[in-house]
Amino acid sequence: MEVTRRQFIKAGAGGTALTLAFSVGGSVLLLTPGEARAKGIAIKYLSRPETQALEKLAETMVPGAAAAGVAHFIDHQLGVDPDDCMLIAKYFPVPQPFTTWYQRGLAAAERFASGKLNKKLVALSASQLHQLVGEMGRPGTKVGDFDLSLFYLCLRSDAVDVVYGTPKGFERLEVPYMAHIMPPEGWNG
Repeated sequence: MEVTRRQFIKAGAGGTALTLAFSVGGSVLLLTPGEARAKGIAIKYLSRPETQALEKLAETMVPGAAAAGVAHFIDHQLGVDPDDCMLIAKYFPVPQPFTTWYQRGLAAAERFASGKLNKKLVALSASQLHQLVGEMGRPGTKVGDFDLSLFYLCLRSDAVDVVYGTPKGFERLEVPYMAHIMPPEGWNG
C-alpha cells in the first residue's frame, strides 16, 4: 500500500508529532513511535532482551522515553538508509551498520551492569539504574574496546528527540518552538 502525501500529513497531526511509516501485514500504518509501541508493532532489528534493556536505559536517561516509543523509533531508524536516518549516531564516529553498533552498545551496557552490580539491566532498581547511567555517561567509559560513553550520548540524544524533539515536546516544556524554517509537516513534528 502506497502512502499518499495527504495521508502522511494528516497522520502527522499537522506537524505536531513524529510520525513514521510502519509496515504491518502488508499494510503501511503511519504512527508515532508511542502509538507503534502501544499497538504492539513488532520490533524488527533488536531482540526482546535488547529492546527491554534499551527502554530501561532510555527511560532512566529521559523519563517518558519508553512510553514515547524510543525503542520503536530507534528500531525503525535502523531499517532506513544510514544517510537518511534520524539517529544522532550518524553525526559521530559510529561504524555502520548502526544495528550492529546499537546491539554492541546494549551488550556492553549489560556487561557494565553485571560487572558493577552483578545484575542484569532489567533487574536493577531505579536508584541502581541512575547510578549505572551516571557512570556510563562519564567521558571515556569503556567496556572492552567499546566506548560506552558515546553509546550513552547517542541513546540519550535519541530519547530526547522522541520525547521533546517536536513542537508538542516544546509545548510540554513550555518553550516556544521557534524554528528558523519550519520542518516539513508530518515527519518530525
